[in-house]
Amino acid sequence: MSRFPFGIPNGWFQVAYSDELAPGELKTVRFLDEDIVLMRGEDGEFAAFKPYCPHLGAHFGGGKVVGNTLECEFHSWQFDCSGACVKIPYTDKIPPKAEAEVWTTVERNGILFVWRHAEGKEPFFEIPTFSQWQDPEWTNSYEKYEWTVRTHPQDIMENAIDWEHFQTVHMMAAPRQRDSSFDGPMFHWSIGTEKQVQTMDDTTDTLYMEAQNWGLGFDFLTYTGMFSTLITAGLTPIDDEYTKIHFGVIGKLDGRSDAETRELLKAYMDDQSLAIQQDFEIWEHKGYRPRPVLCDGDGPIGQFRNWAKQFYSNYDEPGKESAA
Repeated sequence: MSRFPFGIPNGWFQVAYSDELAPGELKTVRFLDEDIVLMRGEDGEFAAFKPYCPHLGAHFGGGKVVGNTLECEFHSWQFDCSGACVKIPYTDKIPPKAEAEVWTTVERNGILFVWRHAEGKEPFFEIPTFSQWQDPEWTNSYEKYEWTVRTHPQDIMENAIDWEHFQTVHMMAAPRQRDSSFDGPMFHWSIGTEKQVQTMDDTTDTLYMEAQNWGLGFDFLTYTGMFSTLITAGLTPIDDEYTKIHFGVIGKLDGRSDAETRELLKAYMDDQSLAIQQDFEIWEHKGYRPRPVLCDGDGPIGQFRNWAKQFYSNYDEPGKESAA
């Protein structure tokens, strides 16, 4: 049984960055406990297919892109981005049920997302567009960090408002400024603190972070300190035990060239990457406490968990534990 009893949540989940899927390319990724076949047509449109052809069940990952369609390798049936079969090479009569299963998708801020809902319901929120992406005053592509961790997206997000662990795990000053609020499918948090930047000669950085978390699969935050940065975090379950973390960073040029800013920003964010990895061993070995014993000074963990319930179908309250 999984350590986290609520399963894979509903919501938008990152499956790739835009620049990882070229026109005419087909690739298979493993997320949400199944294969997802990604396709970009020659016209640039992005689609994501369930893996098996409705004809005789061949895996679409062995197919190819033909124009703006996915062609199955078994009998060369062709499907457009909506899943409709548009060509069968040996007949003009396309069966009315010849339709491939596809994911609802969106391409936004240089990231490819699929919508997952256990009951097949349509999206009830959208991923926002942020103005910094493709702004000429900011670096023009993401500095990327990726990890696969044995944990759950909900546990990762909860970490953000666990204020006191900043001192004990990350050796950072406990946030002097701290705030959080919950608004429908989004929760907002912000902190102000100081830390030593190990990768830049232990320079002291006074920083302020402000984040928006949209569902349990995606958040972005503005990070103001030595640099002005925007960080995206995609938290995509591989299955009910492992999560892929996609961490993308762009920075404000502030009069520097793109190349110069990128070089400095990488050193700066390598330190942030080290800080994130300090949590991994704890996440991978901790047990989920449905009724945690909390005290004054802990972050709004109860509020966060109540907010998170909306992203599960038929939410089953985890079993009670003794508060002793």
